[in-house]
Amino acid sequence: MFKGLIVVVFTSLFSLSTFAAFVGPGATSIQTVTVKESIELADDSKVALQGSLVKQTSAEHYLFKDQSGEVMVEIDPEDFPHVTVTPEDKVRITGEVDSDWSETKIDVEYLELLK
Repeated sequence: MFKGLIVVVFTSLFSLSTFAAFVGPGATSIQTVTVKESIELADDSKVALQGSLVKQTSAEHYLFKDQSGEVMVEIDPEDFPHVTVTPEDKVRITGEVDSDWSETKIDVEYLELLK
């Protein structure tokens, strides 16, 4: 029983540290942009957007919307937090631009429910 508790505690500590980030001199910044701005950025650009998930179009694909427009986003199940998100909820997504010849989408690495 005690060993199981230790495993749970250490697992929790390590999983929380993956969302930590350094803010200060030398830190890499992530641009907070609008949907309209994001679809014009170069492939693999790191971005953060604030808006809402309008609908789910497939297992990992969602339509994201802010005041400037809409863009498809891909959220892997392990990157979707264990919270309920509705189209009325405001979220902040952090990820990178994924552009190819036919479309631009955002590959989400982190989703945060805003209050």
